[in-house]
Amino acid sequence: MSRNTISVPASILMYSTFAVILTIGMREIAPILTTIFFSIFTALIFTPIVRWLKRKGVPSGLSVLIVILLFVSISAILGVVVVGAAIQFGNQIPLYQDQLIKFMDSLTRYIPSYEGLSVKSIFRSAVSITVSLMVSIINGIVNAGTTAGIVIVTTAFLLIDVANIPEKNDHGTEKQSELQLKMSRFSKNLLGFIVIRTETNLITATGVTILLLIGGINFAILWGAVIFLLSYVPYVGLVLASIPPTMLALFQYGPIGALAVLVVISLVNLLAEDFIFPSLAGKGLKLSPAILFLTLLYWNYVLGSAGVLLSVPLTMVLKIILESFDETKWIARLIGPTDDKEEYEVSGDQGEENVNSGG
Repeated sequence: MSRNTISVPASILMYSTFAVILTIGMREIAPILTTIFFSIFTALIFTPIVRWLKRKGVPSGLSVLIVILLFVSISAILGVVVVGAAIQFGNQIPLYQDQLIKFMDSLTRYIPSYEGLSVKSIFRSAVSITVSLMVSIINGIVNAGTTAGIVIVTTAFLLIDVANIPEKNDHGTEKQSELQLKMSRFSKNLLGFIVIRTETNLITATGVTILLLIGGINFAILWGAVIFLLSYVPYVGLVLASIPPTMLALFQYGPIGALAVLVVISLVNLLAEDFIFPSLAGKGLKLSPAILFLTLLYWNYVLGSAGVLLSVPLTMVLKIILESFDETKWIARLIGPTDDKEEYEVSGDQGEENVNSGG
């Protein structure tokens, strides 16, 4: 019997139907999926540390406990600082809105108005959109604390299971099936991407936070946390994260201060994205910009605002899964280059080595 027993139109119809059903199902259970996805990706970030502790002779249970305590400590400290700053900033948003409106009104005096086109109304609409974005970001940070406990508990159980995976696999490594080999490579690639992406975001956020603190910008740590989170969102994430600190710099130092903040954030991001991230990840992690934007819209539709943060990792998961099977490689080629398998594997190893070496 021929391998291609299903015609191309029939295959497209079958895959499309499956995608629609899957999308509807995921949208119905979006809150549960969001918690699960965040827990899985958090566990992937801390998995290299657990394995490094085990290689140093620390028992599995103790290594997981140490990592969980580290995770809880970081979450608690950042939660107190960031959520406290977010609440303070949220209380001052009406004051900042009035200041921004006054600045826009003073600016419109130098811009000619045309019949049927009110520049002042356009600027006021821009102010409303800007304030709405800031309120959404602040509310998202504050509300995230409600699910943090569930994520921590779920992550702990996942790390316990991960710590025992090598022992489980040792008994059957002699004759692994092709599917097991593909899943092993898939998990290594995904781990490498998540770790490298997180390292890059952390470098960007730390650099921007330090420079904002030096510049005396209010709530600098809060903006660093926002930049860290939104840097997972391609293209638009950093733009949205740059709005609040730029606005505060405008009020504190005028237009020159706002321009300086934009330049600083852009330079730090340029260094991280164009030099650090490619050197760690290699070419295998590239995705089509058009696909990234479309998947951003898709995951936002399915999972809400959390889907915006998870869009790139989830797209990478999809791409790696599609690459792992000959029947779906043609779909992976639409998402991004698929001829860099070796680079993927190097990226995964390199991401873990970076954690192991403390880098």
